Amino acid sequence: MKTFQVVIMMIFGGFILLAILSFAGIIPSPTGKSASQMSGDLVLWGTESENTMSIFLGKITEIPRKIKISYKQQSPETFADDLIEALAAGAGPDLIIMPQDLIVRLESKISLFTPEIYSERDFKNSFIENGEVFIRPKGIVALPVSVDPMVMYWNRDIFTNKSIALPPKYWDELLTLAPILTEKNEANDIILSTVALGEYQNVTNAKEVISTLILQTGNPLFADVSGALQPVLSGLSGKKIPPVTAVLRFYSDFVDPAKNIYSWNRSLPESKKAFLAGDLAIYFGFSSELEDIRVKNPNLNFDVALVPQIRSYPLRMTFGRTEGIAVLNVSRQKASAYFVAQYLSSPNATALLSQTNNKLSPSREILAKTPADPADQIFFDSAIISRSWLDPNREKSGPIFKSIVEDINSGKVTLEAAAELMQGNFRIITPR
Repeated sequence: MKTFQVVIMMIFGGFILLAILSFAGIIPSPTGKSASQMSGDLVLWGTESENTMSIFLGKITEIPRKIKISYKQQSPETFADDLIEALAAGAGPDLIIMPQDLIVRLESKISLFTPEIYSERDFKNSFIENGEVFIRPKGIVALPVSVDPMVMYWNRDIFTNKSIALPPKYWDELLTLAPILTEKNEANDIILSTVALGEYQNVTNAKEVISTLILQTGNPLFADVSGALQPVLSGLSGKKIPPVTAVLRFYSDFVDPAKNIYSWNRSLPESKKAFLAGDLAIYFGFSSELEDIRVKNPNLNFDVALVPQIRSYPLRMTFGRTEGIAVLNVSRQKASAYFVAQYLSSPNATALLSQTNNKLSPSREILAKTPADPADQIFFDSAIISRSWLDPNREKSGPIFKSIVEDINSGKVTLEAAAELMQGNFRIITPR
């Protein structure tokens, strides 16, 4: 390489280094402002309660005093629509804490974390794999601040009464447990259920339970194909029987009265309510639901375990909702906004947030520690193995899951055709 080229590369590299050190506050920036000198009134939107965020932000001391953060709580159901409407009116926030299922819809509104601000290598070193859903081809959409993994809550009394010592570790064990734990009356009505699977409308978190099963097969729901997001539910793996077909067959068998594993139907109450009432042996919910279950039935004798796995698949996995903090394009104070986003996603900050919102830190550093409460180890382990997927439109994807489950149960569509039908429906709602 010629001397002139070496000099140019050294100068260019020097500018990048200066920019990074300046942004980090280690040296003054070209404008004369270090991190400690940053200022501005930033508006942050999210769906956490104002009380939760007030407690959390009140514990933060490392953000410069000249940076003021005003938090505004938004409705989870209308978050995206409200944000888009506010942006159109020129009244949008500087930052948002967004769930992973809004990435596709909101990506164009977000100012990405480019390599010079936050590298992909640093991201992967800092956050669990679930957070990598925020890494997109053009850059990082958001930095993870929390993860809420799906776990298995199980009724200890029901298991004990049937002389069963342990909850299932694998899904196939449910096939053995269902005939033992489920109780029916003379009319074949279910009076005590093993597990709520097979229906949609009265299965709490049905979409996420089915997603867990699909993800555990190793077949993603969506993949980047030639730079475009495409559904791959009909079998990217190339197996003779598409994994989604096998999942839907397993799921639907629990509502077939002709099967000995029959343990659920649509006439039963919503599954979380059944579990709270002591009429359901196993409930699949999120780690954040623990306190709610304790409060609503203090006398319920239950415990928590990892979600069952597919015995033949080597990689452990569960579904996890993850949230990340993003900087919006409209922000006029991007340097301060990026600084705040990086701090609020740091190990210390996410650990503080987890103390107030009943979710978990997505930080590898935090999850590598032994929790103070041994019972929390299940939640830590579940967070580490959690995964999620890019939802093209969460308002429309839920009804797709619902219609497929109900069409299978009614005989309107065969199991063999279900995966292709799901793929076609998802293709319709996926942006091109």
